[in-house]
Amino acid sequence: MGYAVHRLLIINALLHLCIVVSAVKADEHDVAIMVAKQNIEYLQRLYARATDQIGTNLPENIEAGREVYHRIFTSDATIRASDPSGSQFSVTGPDEWVKVVDGALSVFDSTQHLLGTQIVELESMPDADGRAGKGKMSSFLQAWHQDDDRVIDIYLGTYFSKVRYTKGVGWQIYDMQLEKVAGEVIHKRPQSPELKITSEVDRK
Repeated sequence: MGYAVHRLLIINALLHLCIVVSAVKADEHDVAIMVAKQNIEYLQRLYARATDQIGTNLPENIEAGREVYHRIFTSDATIRASDPSGSQFSVTGPDEWVKVVDGALSVFDSTQHLLGTQIVELESMPDADGRAGKGKMSSFLQAWHQDDDRVIDIYLGTYFSKVRYTKGVGWQIYDMQLEKVAGEVIHKRPQSPELKITSEVDRK
């Protein structure tokens, strides 16, 4: 009887150990997914900050923004932007996108790009050799552009980004589409009544 009880206790201990080990492995997997999603979200946040650096129009900040773009984008990344009017921009690689961003923001004195409602969907996690990791992400954008003498330009849109894991680098965006949802341009110096009357007379 003593031997049977002893054997039963050993079996129960082993079963308990198996359950604990399985739970630990499950927890490790959940933590790995959570960390991956956070790292992917940070790609878009770093992009927003780098874009504002480029928007300062200062050479050293433009180069700092370029450096961040090279970290978060793959060298062959497809980067596109569109608006409701149908205008499209499409380039390949971070350096070409720096040119687009610099050209678009150079007319403003300051900008601020705010991100929210980020949703990450992982298709696969990288394996032990750092291969096969893929996913996608959407991020809402509220962007503020202004200059002291002319306008405030408010831009609302959504980023749709596809990401993959690069061995030795980490998660990177290899495809990004910015779709404009809405926007408003506020003129800081509205026309005087005299100018409005003159304009109306001219139109007649």
